[in-house]
Amino acid sequence: MNVTNLEQLKIMAECDIIELPRFKDDIPFVVKVKRTSLLGLIRKGVIPNTLLSAAEELFYGKKASKGVDLDQLTNVMFVMAENALVEPSIEDLKSVDLELTDEQLVALFNYTQEGLKAVQKFRTESTDNVSADNVETLQTDAESNNKSN
Repeated sequence: MNVTNLEQLKIMAECDIIELPRFKDDIPFVVKVKRTSLLGLIRKGVIPNTLLSAAEELFYGKKASKGVDLDQLTNVMFVMAENALVEPSIEDLKSVDLELTDEQLVALFNYTQEGLKAVQKFRTESTDNVSADNVETLQTDAESNNKSN
């Protein structure tokens, strides 16, 4: 087994470009993000002591002994999103009066914990459930109905 070299580490440290759940159906929301460590943010004091129970609950997936409320959980998820978003930043969104949706916050949190595989479900395109033959028939029927009206 070889030690990971610095060039490989540089590649791992680069930002990812992902598509988050959309604000509007017709406009994709593509962002530049970086992986953020929940424990690293706690160590740096970015997540204050008052939110440690909520961070523990999010990280370990179990109820904290102190009874965490939704406000605390939301604050931790927002701190994670704020630190993960590179472009546009949270400040950029605020400048155009946008706020991340619940679905986007969850997607960003999941990305920080699991990487690209966590957001791939948001990127899948829905497939048509109508075959091309049926579309052609429907189009022909619609055109003939328009001519008779």
